[in-house]
Amino acid sequence: MNELTNLKGVGIKASEKLNTLGIYTINDLLEYYPRAYVDKSHISHISNAREGEYIALKGMLYNLTFRQLPYGRKLHITTADFKDETGQINITWFNQSYLKNILKENSKIYLFGKIEKKGFFFSLSNPEYSYNENDFFIIQPVYSKNPLINQYEIRKAVKSATVFIDDLVKDPFPEYLKKKYELCDKGYAVRNIHFPTSDKDFFLARKRLVFEEFFLMQLALFTLKDRIRKEKTPFIINKFSSINKFEEKLPFKLTSAQIQAMEEIQKDFKSGFPMHRLLQGDVGSGKTVIALYAVICAFENGHQSAFMAPTELLASQHFNTAKILLENLGIRIVLLTGHMKKKEKISVLEKIENHEADLIIGTHAIIQDDVKFKKLALCITDEQHRFGVQQRSDFSAKSQLPHLLVMSATPIPRTLALILYGDLDISSVKELPRNRKRVLTYSVDESFRTRIHNFIKKIVSKNEQVFVVCPSIYENEVLDITNVTTKFNQMQNSMPDLSILMLHGQMKNVEKNEILEKFIKNEISVLVTTSIIEVGIDIPNATLMIIEDAQQFGLSQLHQLRGRVGRSDKQSYCILINQSDSVISKKRMEVMVNSNDGFYISEQDLMLRGPGDFFGIKQHGLPDFKIANIYEDMDILKLAQQAVKEEIQQNNIYKQLLSNEFDFLSKTKL
Repeated sequence: MNELTNLKGVGIKASEKLNTLGIYTINDLLEYYPRAYVDKSHISHISNAREGEYIALKGMLYNLTFRQLPYGRKLHITTADFKDETGQINITWFNQSYLKNILKENSKIYLFGKIEKKGFFFSLSNPEYSYNENDFFIIQPVYSKNPLINQYEIRKAVKSATVFIDDLVKDPFPEYLKKKYELCDKGYAVRNIHFPTSDKDFFLARKRLVFEEFFLMQLALFTLKDRIRKEKTPFIINKFSSINKFEEKLPFKLTSAQIQAMEEIQKDFKSGFPMHRLLQGDVGSGKTVIALYAVICAFENGHQSAFMAPTELLASQHFNTAKILLENLGIRIVLLTGHMKKKEKISVLEKIENHEADLIIGTHAIIQDDVKFKKLALCITDEQHRFGVQQRSDFSAKSQLPHLLVMSATPIPRTLALILYGDLDISSVKELPRNRKRVLTYSVDESFRTRIHNFIKKIVSKNEQVFVVCPSIYENEVLDITNVTTKFNQMQNSMPDLSILMLHGQMKNVEKNEILEKFIKNEISVLVTTSIIEVGIDIPNATLMIIEDAQQFGLSQLHQLRGRVGRSDKQSYCILINQSDSVISKKRMEVMVNSNDGFYISEQDLMLRGPGDFFGIKQHGLPDFKIANIYEDMDILKLAQQAVKEEIQQNNIYKQLLSNEFDFLSKTKL
C-alpha cells in the first residue's frame, strides 16, 4: 500500500522524479511538507495592483492574439487585455500554444500572477488561470524542488496521497494529551498542512506537527539524560593534576573561563557518574587545551582517552598540538585515520588494544569495529555538530559508561542550548586569550578589487599569510559565484610573484596534507580554498582572510572562517566581498563588521536566517525537523518541553513514542 506507484496518476517515471527529492513511499510524500504557500483565496482588483506583488483577479479577456515568431526557436506568444470593474492590464503567455483552444473572450476568468510594470502600465506574464472559481481560489502549497520535477507534479502526487492518510498516518498521542495542549488529530494536521482551506486550519495543523517534532526530541533527550544518571561509571577519576601546575607547563596563561570549565570537568569526574558535557566556545577561545586537561586527569588515573575529529586535517592538527603539550608528561599518543597504510594501522590498533597508547586521536575511524580499547574512560568529540547521536552513541559504546566531552565552536544562545542539548551539561567559554587583537572586518563590493590585491601584496611583504575562501570548487552553471579553480588561476596570473596554491575537499588526503603543511611552514603566501578550512585550522602567521561571495555563507560560518586569522598578537583583517544588494545580506555583513562575539553573531544568524540555515540542519547536526523552526516556534518548543516533563513525572510516557517509527535517537544529530 505504501508504494508511490499505488497513487493515482503516479507512474514509474513520476515515482523516479519523486525519488530525487528523497521521497520513496507514500508516507515520505505525506511528510514532505510545503516550504511556503501562495494565498489565492482572496479576489483583489486591478486598482489595488502594486508592482512585484502577487494578485488574484476576476474579470474578462479581450483582444486575444496568438502568434508564432518566425526566427530562431519557434516562440509562441499569446497576448490579451484583461479588464475588471476597476481597470485594465496587459496579459502575456509565452510558449503555451494550446491556450488557443482554451481561452475565450468575454467570459468570466480568474487569473493569478505577479504584477509587473512596463512604463506606466501594469501587466502579468504567464499568470495561472481558471474558469472555475472553486478550483482556483485556494491556499496553494509550494514545495522544495529540483530541476527534475515541477510544483504541479509534486502537488498532484501529494493530493493523490491524501486519500491514504487514514490508513497510513498513525497518531502517537493519546486523547487526553491532545485535549490538554489543544492539539488536533495527526491525520487532520497532515491533510491541512498540505491543503489548508483557511488560516485557522493551517495554524491548527502546523501547531500539531511542530509540537510533535519538539515533543519527540525532548523525550529523546530526557531519556538519554535519565539513562546517564542511573548508572555509575566504572572509570574512577579522583586524582587530579593541579590546574596551576598544568598552566605552568603551558606557553600561555589560561583565561578564567578556561579554568572554570576545567573545574566543572573535575566536578563531573568526582561525581562517579559518566560525564556528559558540552564545551562550547567562541573561535580561538582555547577549548582544545581544556579537553587536553581532561585527558591528563584520565591518564593520571590509569585510563585511556579518545579524541574524535570530523576531518583528517583537524585530527592531524590535534595530534600535533597534543604531542607538544602532553608528551613530556609521559602520555603516549597515536593518530588513527581511515587513510593510513595497512601496516601502520595494524601497529596502532595493537597499541590501543594493549594500552600502549594513552590518547588516541582520529576521525570516525576510531569507532570502527576493529578498534578495541583496553581502558577507555574518556571520549572527546570535536566540532560536535558534525556528528550524529548514532556516532556519538557508537563512540561511547567502545567502553562501558565512559565520560563524554563534546566540543563545539558554533556558539548557541544558552537558553536554546539548554533545550536542544538536554542530555548534556554545558560549559561556555566566552573569554579569549589576553594577547588577541580584534580582527578588523570590512564589507566591500567588486569595485574594491584592485585595492584588495594591493593589500594582499602588502600583507605578504610583511612575511604574513593570506586565506582566500570561495563558496564552490568548480564553475557553477546555475549560480554565478566565485570558484576555487578560477580564482586560483586568476590570482596566479595577476600576482605571479606570490607563492599561491589551492586547497579543496575533492583533493586526495595526501595532497591536502602536503599543501597545508607547506602553508603551516610559511612556504606558501596565499591559500585559495573552500570552507574546508572553516573548522579548527590554527595558523598564527595568517593575518588576512578574504571571503569571496560572502553572501553565500551564513553568519556563523563567516565567523568561523574569520576565526582562522587573529590567532596571534599580530593585527589581522577579514574582507567580505558581498555581491548582493539584498537588505538581509547587507544586514548580515553589518553584523560581521560590527561584532567579533560569536554568541551575539549566532543569535543574529538565527534571527536573520532561521535555524534551518543557521545550523545547516542536514550537515551541521541539529534535529532533522521537517517543519519546526527552533527560533520562530520557541513558544511551542517550551510547551513541548513542559509537556514531556509532566508526562515523565506522572509516568505517562508511552513506549511507542520511542519505537523505530518515532525514534529521534538514531536519526537525529544532537
